[in-house]
Amino acid sequence: MAAARLALAAVAHAADDTERAAAEARAALKLEPSNEDAAVAAARYVAQTPRGGAGAIALLESFLAREPKAIEARFSLARLLAADGRSDDARTQFETALRQEPDSPGILFSLAQLARQTKQPKVAEDYLRRYLALPAQVQRDNDPAYLFMGQLAEESGRTAEAVDWYARVRRGEQFLPALTRRAVLLGKLGRVDEARDLLRSTSVGSVRERVQLTAAEAQVLREAGRDGEAFDVLAQALERHPENPDLLYDHAMAAERLGRLDTMEKSLRKLIELRPDNAHAYNALGYTFAERNIRLDEAQALIEKALALAPNDAHIIDSMGWVLFRRGELGGAVEQLQKAYRLRPEAEIAAHLGEALWKSGRTDEARRVWREASAREPGNKVLSETLARFKIAQ
Repeated sequence: MAAARLALAAVAHAADDTERAAAEARAALKLEPSNEDAAVAAARYVAQTPRGGAGAIALLESFLAREPKAIEARFSLARLLAADGRSDDARTQFETALRQEPDSPGILFSLAQLARQTKQPKVAEDYLRRYLALPAQVQRDNDPAYLFMGQLAEESGRTAEAVDWYARVRRGEQFLPALTRRAVLLGKLGRVDEARDLLRSTSVGSVRERVQLTAAEAQVLREAGRDGEAFDVLAQALERHPENPDLLYDHAMAAERLGRLDTMEKSLRKLIELRPDNAHAYNALGYTFAERNIRLDEAQALIEKALALAPNDAHIIDSMGWVLFRRGELGGAVEQLQKAYRLRPEAEIAAHLGEALWKSGRTDEARRVWREASAREPGNKVLSETLARFKIAQ
């Protein structure tokens, strides 16, 4: 019986036996070759086996050749293709499914996500507008689409429009992300007091959510150049919740921007005591010392600890490169900074890498790295300051 095989597959999957789960689901599909549930389950379990993505795709393609109207199977195939980086093939499957079910919220939303991933924001917006224009009787949650539209508007520089989209999101899973982005954008529009009132007047049900709003308020103030007020907001919140890890970290960073290194170190040391596995706390303290060219032995030890906890974090690797640079170990510095830059080609990492290359006599490479980063992130403060020190025109 196919149903019994599918039940066995589910039990095997629950027991983390993916090979057995895949085999049982395949057996169910063999018993009932037109059973869409069996095809979808088999593909899902096969995909979780080592190097099983290609097998899952082939399984669904074969099934759809027999059952071309199986929407759920086609939807699953499209997702597998997208995960495999085959965006065009995924879109073809989604669009085929959409022709069969033109009022499907799930397919429209997935097509919007795929368009965004492939850097087609206008196409993504078109699909979302179709999603929002679906007949009232079609059940769907509009809030994810409102949030998505806000993100697309924000990314394209349409700040006021993004604020409007975020304001439409109701209470629920998307509410706090939309609210905090709305407040930050109001701050960018110069409406700082309005943003603060919005954050402070919003009722929330947990300490975690209140901390999120406090962090957003501090960000609004910081981006408005009001670093002292941002520090005060975080300090007051920390008095109420003295052992909150997020507040301790943000408070430390606010103190660092004001040059209050003793306060910064105290908050980070407390955070490390509470959360000894917090790689970013070690990194922040170590990088601050390295940036100021002080306590370099301790800085390197802290960054090494952070790197042991998060060995593939580009920002921590960047810190390691920078402390090695400060210590005059140019070969090791360039190696680490190149690794960080490959992982995340960001302007601040480019500033560090370019400086290490320049000091190593590799000035042409330094100029190339700086030029690339300037084109991607024009006006980045750290990069601009670095170029000014080396008298390089932007």
